[in-house]
Amino acid sequence: MLETSMLFNVAIIFIAALIGGMIAETLKQSPLIGYMLGGVLAGPYVTGLICNIELVHGFADIGVILLMFTLGIEFSLSRLKAIKGFAVGGALLQVAAVVGLSILLGGWMGLSAYESLFLGCTLSISSTMIVLRVLTDHGEMNSLHGQLMVGILIAQDLIVILMVSVLPSLQSFSPEIIPQLLKDLVLAAVIIAAVLYLAPKIIPMVLERVAQGSNNDIFLILALSMGLGVAVLAQAMGLSVSLGAFLAGLFISESEYAHEILGKIISLRDAFVILFFVSVGMMVNPLTLFQNLPLLLLALLLIIPGKFIVFYTISRLFKYKSRVSFYTAMGMLQTGEFSFVMAKMGLDQQLISTPLYNVILASSLISILLTPLFFNLAPGIYRRLQQNMFLQRILSDPEIDLADLPGNALCDHVIVCGYGRVGGQVGRALQQLQIPFLVIEYDHTAIAKLRQARIPYIYGDASSQMVLEYANAAHARMAVLALPDTLANQQVINGLKKYNNQLLILSRAHNYWEKKKLYEMGATEVIQPEEEAGLQMVRHMILHLQPDTYNVVDYLEDLYFKDYHEIMRHQKTPQSEDEILKIRTFQMGDSHLNGLAIRDSGIREATGCSVVTIKRADGEIIINPHSHEILKTTDTLIMMGSLPQLELFSQYIAGQELPVSS
Repeated sequence: MLETSMLFNVAIIFIAALIGGMIAETLKQSPLIGYMLGGVLAGPYVTGLICNIELVHGFADIGVILLMFTLGIEFSLSRLKAIKGFAVGGALLQVAAVVGLSILLGGWMGLSAYESLFLGCTLSISSTMIVLRVLTDHGEMNSLHGQLMVGILIAQDLIVILMVSVLPSLQSFSPEIIPQLLKDLVLAAVIIAAVLYLAPKIIPMVLERVAQGSNNDIFLILALSMGLGVAVLAQAMGLSVSLGAFLAGLFISESEYAHEILGKIISLRDAFVILFFVSVGMMVNPLTLFQNLPLLLLALLLIIPGKFIVFYTISRLFKYKSRVSFYTAMGMLQTGEFSFVMAKMGLDQQLISTPLYNVILASSLISILLTPLFFNLAPGIYRRLQQNMFLQRILSDPEIDLADLPGNALCDHVIVCGYGRVGGQVGRALQQLQIPFLVIEYDHTAIAKLRQARIPYIYGDASSQMVLEYANAAHARMAVLALPDTLANQQVINGLKKYNNQLLILSRAHNYWEKKKLYEMGATEVIQPEEEAGLQMVRHMILHLQPDTYNVVDYLEDLYFKDYHEIMRHQKTPQSEDEILKIRTFQMGDSHLNGLAIRDSGIREATGCSVVTIKRADGEIIINPHSHEILKTTDTLIMMGSLPQLELFSQYIAGQELPVSS
């Protein structure tokens, strides 16, 4: 009977999680919301389908242990050393500020000092899972504000370890328990020091021995044994099981087998973490969730305007520009998955009351639901605030920092917006081609490199009208938008078009829809990195497989013109038949072009056509040939141009006199 009850409860949990997850996916919300919703529906306060609550909580505890264990594996010791500056300093200041505000306002709302402290700790943590997902969806993971968010989230995850270890001891704080608290802290410090010293020496030997065997499942068994075993050992020593699990992960983090172990355990971890979030939902009573509205409003006040002010102020103190600080603050206005972990720990250990637990859950649910909206609205809100006469000085005054560059020092130049990996590659090419260019960048680390390389730059936001004016956009030859943030690229295009409607603009996009939008806004060319990588693979595939020439021609025609007509409809009025580009094949034969390099042949200058592919007599296919490529008698040329241009080329390759244009 017990076995049947257990199977029934586990089945109901996963069915509830599936239904809730599908609802969340349909509404384009975080799956965590769906899992908790499933727990609410299956819990004792709604349907009462789950009868063995203690069993569910036991599974949920395993989920917490595995979550902290994998967090420890992902935090390699070398990575921990690299976290410094803004990530650590900013996170510590932010957590301290939010906790301080919570203690101040919580006392005013009638909470005890400990309850206010606990509330502040849970609300100060942001969601790594939610923020990373939204950053990825927006293509902003490599942006400066994205990097700052990730750095803070990493530091916050480490602060959580300290919180779950210390908070239980602080409930009955008095001078008499200071020795015990210090003992716990010293014990934790000794264990951590032992981990840092012994892990790189002992664990690799154990894993190497296991790897020599033929049973790959041993890795999974070893990982589970270490994660659960060290967690139980930590609990026996009076420390948190979460801390023990995290330290067990650190044991493995520096091993070359860390990724293999993580790969084997991550699915099991996800299953138990789902159980945890379902168990969180089971504890929610919908009738009492929003019962304490004043306290709920206080929690939301701390999470949204409170954390925004704190994050923005700290970012500015670390000398980041207002736009970066604003975007960073807007992205962190939620609580995290570890807030639920701490809330459940507080309720289970009777550290907090059920009403306060409900307030933490309700405020967390609301803030997580609003996170994608905050990300989407951030650029528009920032632009409107910049136009406000009272806020203009705060948001716009420090946005420009010139590199001793007069306003009209450059003319007929290229403006490069963003100097990361893509912008740096463009800049190096422009230097080698000896084309004058100017970089607009707001990342102070990139500015240091530009200053050292003596490259002209403007330290500011490329979407700012004042910055574009100083960059002399009205007399620029081209603009290259290498910003990873698509919304920022759209804003820059709008600004550039106001100064120079004929300016050539090259931009980047993360998918087809962004590419289409940028074309509609007036970009001359839009590059999609994943698409370009795929085309390079196809190029090498054709070179090695050497397919039939006519099939290559058909493929190239599809390749070049698949989206061509649709894009051109958005850029300008419909074209005539003579303006639409085509592809045609020509045989070199005894042409006067034999023996000439493409750049010396005059093809482009005389006809307007481009050589897109050369098929050699020996079967070699050269796609997008270099200008140095020599044309040979036996070559087959695949040319691209409009119908009139292709007609001119047919005359040009035959040595006929071309008509003189009027």
